[in-house]
Amino acid sequence: MSETEMRFDEDVAIVTGAGRGLGREYAKQLAARGASVVINDLDAEVAESVVAEITAAGGTAVVDTHSVADSESAKQIVRTALDSYGKITVLVNNAGIISYAPFGELTVKQWETMKAVGLDGTFFVTQAAWPHFVTQKYGRVVNVTSSAGYAGNETLSHYGAAKLAVLGLTKSLAIEGAEHGIVVNAIAPSAVTRMNAEVFFGNVAPNEDTWQDDIRAGRVPIGPAKIVAPTVVWLAHSSTSVSGDAYISSSGKVGRLAIIVADGYFNPNHSPEDLADNVDEISSLESFAEFRNVSEDLAPFAALFKDA
Repeated sequence: MSETEMRFDEDVAIVTGAGRGLGREYAKQLAARGASVVINDLDAEVAESVVAEITAAGGTAVVDTHSVADSESAKQIVRTALDSYGKITVLVNNAGIISYAPFGELTVKQWETMKAVGLDGTFFVTQAAWPHFVTQKYGRVVNVTSSAGYAGNETLSHYGAAKLAVLGLTKSLAIEGAEHGIVVNAIAPSAVTRMNAEVFFGNVAPNEDTWQDDIRAGRVPIGPAKIVAPTVVWLAHSSTSVSGDAYISSSGKVGRLAIIVADGYFNPNHSPEDLADNVDEISSLESFAEFRNVSEDLAPFAALFKDA
C-alpha cells in the first residue's frame, strides 16, 4: 500500500445523484479526504442528510437540488459549486434512474426519460463545467457506465443504450481534454443499492460489516456501495493520469474494461458467402487490437494492402 494518502484538500467536487447509494458513498469518501463537495440530488431531504453526515465528520459539503436533465438547470449545479467554493475541479456524473420493461413494451416516455437523465445529464453537467476546467487547465471527470451497456441485460435496453453512450462520450472527452489537463474516465460499478435490490437481489442487502461473509455464504452475490467508492476517488485524484478508460468495480475487484477489435479476416474482394465461410476467423479473439482514437482504428488498413 502506498504511504502517500490521496488527499483532496484543494478540490471542489460535484457528485450528482449523491443522496443515496453509490453517489452517497462517492461524496462521503471524497469529503473524508478533504474535498469540498456539492451534494446534488432532486430529493432535498436525502441530500441534506448526506451534508449533515459529512459535516458531522468534520468535512465540508453543500446541497444542490437542480436536475441534471435540463441544460439550464445543469448550469446551476456548477453555479452552486462556484458560488459556494469559488471553483470546481472534480465532477462525478453519477445521477441515474432505473426502470424495467421488455423491449416490445418499452414506452417512448421510458426511453426519453432514461436518455434525459443517464446520457443527457452527463452531457449537460460536463459541458457546464468544461469551460472552467479549460480555463484553469485542470479537471477530473468520472462518468458512470454499466455492464447493462457493454454486456446487455433483458428489460434494460434503454438503460444499457444510455450507459454505453456515456462510454463513447467519455472516450471523446478524454481526447479533447488532454491538451487542457482534463482527465476523463468512466466506472462501471456493481453493488447492491436501493435502486437494484428489489429486482435483482430480492431486497436482500449485504451487511456493511459482514458483507464478505454474506457473499461466501451465498446470501448476496456482490458487496455494498462503499467498496466501489475507492475507484472513483482514485480516478478523481490529481495524481491519476490514465484517461479515456473505463473500469469495472465491484466487491473488491477492479479491472479495466476495454473495447477491442479482432484481427479478423481480410479479403478486399470478399462476398457474403466468404464471410460465412470464415466466421471463425472473423470472430476469433486470439489476436486483437485496442484503439485509443479513430486514427489508430484506420491506420492498419494501409499495411494490409501493402501485404496483399
